[in-house]
Amino acid sequence: MKYKSLIFSIILVSVTLLASWTVPALVQKMTDDSHSYPLMYYSARLKELCVIDFREHKNSFYDIHGNEYPRAQYDSLLPLLNYRQLAMEGQLPDSLEGQAIDVKILRSKQVMFRFRPVDVFSPQPAMGVLLEAMPKRGNLTLPGDYFRMDRELTFVDAQSNSVNRQKSEIFTKELIKKGFNFPVKAYWGNPTVRKPYEEGYFCLDSKGALFHLKMVNGRPFVKDTGIGSQLGIRWFVMSETSDKRFYGYLFGEKGEMGLLESTDEGGYRFLPFDIRPIDITKDEISILGNLLYWTVRVSDAEGMDCYGLDAVTLQSLSFYHQDRKRVLWDELSEWLFPFRLSPSSETSSFVNLYAGNLSSKGLAVSFFLALLTFFLCRNKVSLYRRILMALCVCAAGLSGIVALLFLLWNKYE
Repeated sequence: MKYKSLIFSIILVSVTLLASWTVPALVQKMTDDSHSYPLMYYSARLKELCVIDFREHKNSFYDIHGNEYPRAQYDSLLPLLNYRQLAMEGQLPDSLEGQAIDVKILRSKQVMFRFRPVDVFSPQPAMGVLLEAMPKRGNLTLPGDYFRMDRELTFVDAQSNSVNRQKSEIFTKELIKKGFNFPVKAYWGNPTVRKPYEEGYFCLDSKGALFHLKMVNGRPFVKDTGIGSQLGIRWFVMSETSDKRFYGYLFGEKGEMGLLESTDEGGYRFLPFDIRPIDITKDEISILGNLLYWTVRVSDAEGMDCYGLDAVTLQSLSFYHQDRKRVLWDELSEWLFPFRLSPSSETSSFVNLYAGNLSSKGLAVSFFLALLTFFLCRNKVSLYRRILMALCVCAAGLSGIVALLFLLWNKYE
């Protein structure tokens, strides 16, 4: 057969690629374990971060210095986390640190936020919805049109799918008048009526300036926040909170993370978190905030960093680090697989062919296995095939060996 060597090469490479996905996946299924971290919360009573994990400590919880507290004191020592339970039992304190508290105040000051790298890599909506910021009947309603933003702001009627030229020109001219430079780099908003109020969108122009855009009484409201001159803006997450303290969470190109707040004069300011630099392509972030303190947890493939911050200044009051728990899979993957293929990724929700877990130890072992393959097969197959088989083993490690075991070497001689 004229093309036996070519067919052999195609089959060998194909089987090796398939094994590079299936073999590590099966080994991981048998040897991996959970990498979840415990709940962390800054205690207004203890003035310290507490570790809450009733799976391992069923009858107690502890602070980051190792001091244990009985589970019976869980509600009273964390009153701003468990205020609903304390209120039901009539044990909610009247004040904390000189501030009067009740359920309504605590609910309005409660902050919950989660950020994952997949949020950045997922496609952003091609169109937005600009709601009326001052509805006459008090309830937010859909306007009946949508907008797209690239080299201009264009409104499209949802029913007829036709462009509303008049409205588009009014809003586009107002943006240009206030100094906005098209084309737009990105724009972020919260296109839903299930929120307490409407703050529109924040738009990043071609020169890196961040503008605030919303619709008030059917007319455009456009204002340059001035934040773009302070830091390079990489990402923004809109969050219309009940107390109207801030617009959302801002991420800078150098790892900055903070709040975009409004000032008393009607301006804007960036209030940074006193935490380590953030990599939005790798870090998962969760925030639990209350009237007095915010608990910020940042985790990646190496471990978790947790911070207790003052709610007003966002300055760090307490810090805790926990390394990622190493399990048998971590040890095996380092030595057996120089790389692995997978149809899924932690940074994307789309099915694709992803390569990862590059390991220098795995490459060394794979090189040794490739040499063994080359010399052990010298009397069985041709030199060309030995070289090809050794290369596959060198690239895939144990997965390459498994691929060779399933391949009939002499079938295409």
